[in-house]
Amino acid sequence: MFLLDDIILAPVKGVAWLAQQIQKETNRQLFDSQIIKARLAELQEQLDSDLISEAEFRKAEEKLLERLQAARQREQAQKSSAKP
Repeated sequence: MFLLDDIILAPVKGVAWLAQQIQKETNRQLFDSQIIKARLAELQEQLDSDLISEAEFRKAEEKLLERLQAARQREQAQKSSAKP
């Protein structure tokens, strides 16, 4: 009976595993301060090359700085919860 359950539930377990992997990668990209800093540098390069306007730069920069702040708060919370 357990083998049949495993066979029937395999697709559901596979989708659940895939969803977890997608969530992990999304969180990594959203909250990894190194990725955010690299994006800020790219944004500055775009402004310097006149690929984006000052207004576009400020808008994108504000969002990235908010993400960076959230990432740092998240890192601090993880460090705090890891300490005994």
